[in-house]
Amino acid sequence: HGQVKRSVELTSLYDDLRRAGQDPATRVLALESVPADDEIADVLGVPPGTEVLHLERLRFASGEPLAVLHNWLPMGLASLEAADLESRGLYDLLRGAGVRMRVANQRIGARAATAAEARLLDERRGAPLLTMVRTTYDDQGRAVEHGSHVYRASHYSLEVTLIER
Repeated sequence: HGQVKRSVELTSLYDDLRRAGQDPATRVLALESVPADDEIADVLGVPPGTEVLHLERLRFASGEPLAVLHNWLPMGLASLEAADLESRGLYDLLRGAGVRMRVANQRIGARAATAAEARLLDERRGAPLLTMVRTTYDDQGRAVEHGSHVYRASHYSLEVTLIER
């Protein structure tokens, strides 16, 4: 299997994989309302303890596990069902609910896989993972989604176009 190369744009991994002919698939591991801890509350602009929607998904590309995706969203933004999340990308579902995503702040890093991540991703514990933390805002400047994702470094890379200013 070749490495998945992804441009750094405001798109979802699911849509990028589909466009690249990588046959994306998703297993929803969690879809639940949880009280926002201090960090998530701060990022989403809600008081700590406010109920937010938490998603945990395992994303596959061409039958191989590729990423573990954690996302938090303000409640009431969109009606999300596990079956929809398994057949469509999160951003596609949000757009379909009328959410107009305009800008995101994203931080990319790397770290070693935990035992749980290694099991899900079919890697050894301590294998290198790329990390991506992204907060997406709508056209009113409201945070509509916060994601913390890990990707198999052996199967995934990011491409960035640099422009002289």
